[in-house]
Amino acid sequence: MKSIIICEGSTDYVLLQYFMRKAYGWKDSRKPGALREQFEIIRELEKESNSLLIGGAGGCSRIISCADYILKVNNTSAKEDEKYTKIVVVTDRDEVTTEEDFLDKFKDVLDNRAISYPEELVSNQWMDVVQKNGKGKDISIKILLLIIPFEETGAMETFLLKAISDQDEYDKRIIEKGNYFVDEIDPEKRYLNKRRYITKAKFDVYFSVRTSVGQFRERQNILKNIKWENYTRIQNDFRELAEL
Repeated sequence: MKSIIICEGSTDYVLLQYFMRKAYGWKDSRKPGALREQFEIIRELEKESNSLLIGGAGGCSRIISCADYILKVNNTSAKEDEKYTKIVVVTDRDEVTTEEDFLDKFKDVLDNRAISYPEELVSNQWMDVVQKNGKGKDISIKILLLIIPFEETGAMETFLLKAISDQDEYDKRIIEKGNYFVDEIDPEKRYLNKRRYITKAKFDVYFSVRTSVGQFRERQNILKNIKWENYTRIQNDFRELAEL
């Protein structure tokens, strides 16, 4: 079975990989990555005989078009193992005008592809939809629109920084000073004008200090040592990813 998680960008893409590995037992695949021309960045994980792609769309504005492309792949698939059986779209309310607006745009995609879906399109719940494959046969798939009610305490970046703070007092002081710096550096909110931007800035400041010369392996080790399985205690909606 093939599944895909579509997220906004590189940070979400990286953190979701570690979350899916630690929380739900997925492992890195050694296969060449698919869909590289459509996504800014993409990686394949595997569990037993199942495949899971995690793709960074390259911005919130491209999430819908990437999802549409995956549905197009299903429309042209000729074999059962070519289709994406489960599709997850991860975004947050800081990055879209309203949840209703996002759902309306997604409805347009489904309507344009003549896909049958529940009478009411909902977020944060798996939905059963039916579309045609390349042979004109009905295929059943599941879609999860994971629209996170973004709060700083529930962000993956904040969870990670707190976990590091709990492990090491020295790093905790670096994180606290970095957080204070970000909170004070842009008083007019010219640039850090959304909660998500502030959260990501705090995340980036810490890693700029801890791994200032792009020490990829060191960053990997930090992320590997986080108990990502505990993340669902503060972000209940991510429990839905257990179905992948």
